[in-house]
Amino acid sequence: MGLGGGLLYVPLFHYVGGWGLDQKLIIVSLLLSAITSYGSGLEHRKKGYHDDELTGVALWGAIPGALIGVLFVFATQNQFKSIFKLMSIIIVGFVIFKMVKKITTTQPEDNTESEIQILKMTSLSAFGGFLSSVMAVGAGMIYVPAMKFFGALDSRKAIGSSLNIMMVVIPLAIFAHFTLLESYQLESLKNELLLLIGLVLTTFIGAKSGAIIGFKLFSEPMLMRVFIGVLSITWLNYLIDVLL
Repeated sequence: MGLGGGLLYVPLFHYVGGWGLDQKLIIVSLLLSAITSYGSGLEHRKKGYHDDELTGVALWGAIPGALIGVLFVFATQNQFKSIFKLMSIIIVGFVIFKMVKKITTTQPEDNTESEIQILKMTSLSAFGGFLSSVMAVGAGMIYVPAMKFFGALDSRKAIGSSLNIMMVVIPLAIFAHFTLLESYQLESLKNELLLLIGLVLTTFIGAKSGAIIGFKLFSEPMLMRVFIGVLSITWLNYLIDVLL
């Protein structure tokens, strides 16, 4: 799907693992999103599902957007938890809506523009980079439409190019967040080192095998239905937290 998995990693650590919504959690979620993007992105590259030229253009927006996002998180530390959950309700809700619309429509998609629109693609990619740093996600739900609708790529190449953007942007966002960590957060990460190594290995294997198997066995609508179900649970948790 070209998403990166961050929409699931944050609620998993926050609601199941009991972690706080801070830069430490953002770094861990981004790390796993990076592993997902590399595991799946390399498979897409092998299949030729990518466009390096347009990926390079999109990075001119995505990288500055990611750095601005890091500064935003640092500047809003006290209010960040509430801001994060409100943004999640909007963004996750939008992703669910788009996915439901895609699998329920009976008309074939013909939204890809025949002409590349550099400014729109770069601007939308900048927003994706910002969301990546703020919400600890790969931001594929932004990059894929940017590459498809404004980069004139087909779905497979848009997904592969989205993953390639993540492979560059996420490590930069992780490094920027890491430089702003408090000493107690660094110590906490050290204590979780073995867990993180295990998660990295598991995530990479899952992403790589998922990309290989996904090409052969599973239809996109089937995978999207599962993802919609999981995202809906996440969305409800965020909504309940904000209301209560």
